[in-house]
Amino acid sequence: MWLFKKNIWSIFYILTIFFLICLIAVSYIGWNNIYNRYERSQENTLKLIASSTHSLYQTHEVMLDILGQRFIEDTRYKNNISSMRMLDAALLESPAITSIAIVNPQGKMLFATHGLDVSRFPNLIEQEESRESFLAVMQSQNMMFGRTYFFKPFNDWIVPIRKAIRDSEGNVKLVITAALRLQDSFGFIVRNADKNDRYNTLIIRDNDQYIQYASNGTADNYEVYRSSFSAERLQSIEKSLSQHYAHSKDELKRTGHIVSFPYTGDESVEYLASLKYDDTYKLWFLSTTKMDIVSTAFANLVKIYLSIFVAVEVMLYALVRVIFNADKKRNEDLLYQATHDQLTGMPNRSYLQTNIYNWIHDVTQPFSLLYIDLDRFKSINDSFGHQCGDQLLLDLARRLQSVQPKDSIIIRHGGDEFVVLTPSVDTDEVMALSRKVIETICKPYRVNNLKLHIGASIGIAQYPIHGESFDILLRSADIAMYESKKIKNSIHLFEDKMEEGYLQNVKIEQALRSAISDDELFMVYQPQVTPEGDFYGVEALLRWQSATLGFVPPDRFISVAETSGQMPAIGNFITQQTLKDVKEVQSTLNRSFHTSINISVRQLMEVGFAERFIQSIQTNNLDNASITLEITESLFIEDIDHIVPLLQEFKDHGLEISMDDFGTGYSSLSVLRRLPIDELKIDKSFIDVMFVDESSQKMVQNIIMIGKNLEMDIVAEGVETQEQVNILKAFGCDRIQGYHFAKPMRKEALVQYIEEHDIVS
Repeated sequence: MWLFKKNIWSIFYILTIFFLICLIAVSYIGWNNIYNRYERSQENTLKLIASSTHSLYQTHEVMLDILGQRFIEDTRYKNNISSMRMLDAALLESPAITSIAIVNPQGKMLFATHGLDVSRFPNLIEQEESRESFLAVMQSQNMMFGRTYFFKPFNDWIVPIRKAIRDSEGNVKLVITAALRLQDSFGFIVRNADKNDRYNTLIIRDNDQYIQYASNGTADNYEVYRSSFSAERLQSIEKSLSQHYAHSKDELKRTGHIVSFPYTGDESVEYLASLKYDDTYKLWFLSTTKMDIVSTAFANLVKIYLSIFVAVEVMLYALVRVIFNADKKRNEDLLYQATHDQLTGMPNRSYLQTNIYNWIHDVTQPFSLLYIDLDRFKSINDSFGHQCGDQLLLDLARRLQSVQPKDSIIIRHGGDEFVVLTPSVDTDEVMALSRKVIETICKPYRVNNLKLHIGASIGIAQYPIHGESFDILLRSADIAMYESKKIKNSIHLFEDKMEEGYLQNVKIEQALRSAISDDELFMVYQPQVTPEGDFYGVEALLRWQSATLGFVPPDRFISVAETSGQMPAIGNFITQQTLKDVKEVQSTLNRSFHTSINISVRQLMEVGFAERFIQSIQTNNLDNASITLEITESLFIEDIDHIVPLLQEFKDHGLEISMDDFGTGYSSLSVLRRLPIDELKIDKSFIDVMFVDESSQKMVQNIIMIGKNLEMDIVAEGVETQEQVNILKAFGCDRIQGYHFAKPMRKEALVQYIEEHDIVS
């Protein structure tokens, strides 16, 4: 089954070879059967001819012997009318006999039947055609055949049979001879045995190799009787006989067996021959069939076999072709599924790995690789579900394909990552393409009546200057993309100096994975006070003291935690540890105060986060109203229709909501009016330049005014001088946070700080 699935054509070729072997085997058996059938048929026919000839001429011999004895007994045979009648009666019994004659030992014909004038007949000893056979019969006790020849007195071809009649002392007194018509004697026997004239039959005299009868001895071919059997044919027969039976024709004479064998005749014609010897009459019986006839019969059989073979092969080929095409289609589908994203239909990472050789090889041209990472897509996926995220990706894929340059390829490299390979290496063209991609991606998406926004960060690397292998090139683009990710919706072309920061981020990411379990993360708390210096509460801040990297500032590892997917676990640590520490401090001081906790985008989007957070507050026996959730302004542009219900859930439980880093984002007044915000925090960047940048000072004043109009508290962070405190107080700022009053501190220091300042609740 494995081989069947592995290569169906191997099965086809194996079966074809098997069927071909079967065809050869069956053809071989068929050849043997046809050859044996022709051989048996020819042998049976030859046996019948030889047997019939022997029987018939044995009868003739008895007849001649009887007649001869009668003539010896009757010395008056020459003029005896009754003797003549006896000869005539013998003729009636043997229609093939033309005439019977009495010949003296000197070859002179004494008289013949029908009153023929024997004086016109030649002397048999003097006649060339009959001399040798006449002399031979004088020496024999048996009847003998004379040569077949044309007897002019009869105007016909005859076969003479002769019998020497001897007296009691063994002396030849006379020779009785009978002239047999060729076609009515041997011809009749052969035609009767071979009615369909299938074989060429020769009856050959052994003593002189003259042909006694030839089955093809027609009027046009009587010349065969005028000369002896050719020495070449005789040698060929003897050679074939020796090769096939390993014995000579003398042994065949002795045994009388019939044998068959192939031999080459005149003009290199191949024959199947059957041969038998009659020892009584010293005759060879030879029957032949041209091998062409046997080969033709075999060829007709092979045609049938070939037709069956071809039919089977055609059906087998058609079946294999159907299976192969189905298997090929299935493999192509599987390959397509393996190398293409199931959602968007775009080529995927596997396709890129498989086909990157088309871009990187020995004679390749330079090209650019754009590494695209979507901004804020994961929050949409988590908030609205994967179905919504999938629909957005489908729309995004169509957008990317609409701006895809010629000869370029776009690959979905991961969940929210895409790779573009383009042959252009012109910096301006590649940057223009990147900006077009970001512009296309950033257009609003309408999914299930929701208006969603995402962004994109792009890193660019070029082959071969930024990497001669695909892995190095992709890594370079990833490093450049990471730089873009820091400020969102931006583009960076890889530079060597970026790699140092990338490697440092890798180290941070690896070390951060064990930071919680190794107790390297801890919380510190920075007091928030009124402009008059009265203590109000604290903001919980995360710190990391790494065993390998030392102290790592939050702005170095928070972004790494977000991009590497570690923020949910770290956010959970922040909330749980802060609530626990605050409870301990409040229990020690026996007083309550407000605590601000930073919540990440990912945390807020987690299903059930609000329930878990409220439960944690209750578990630590804290007052909901004393807890403030700080959320960065950038969060609110994800999708306000989705954010508002999440925040309202916290509000319904009595918690306060603070917008952190206000002024650095893009919130409009209309959006701000819709949000359930209790507090605005002015970003430190505005506080730092209030006295050197008049526009920043006005911005601070406007933020405070806006907040007041919306009935929100205002908190300024990063305050480090009394002058800053004074101006903020003049503008109406509610609370101040910064080094001017206190640095972030551990919970133990916080207890001491509160006690030392003797702050009354």
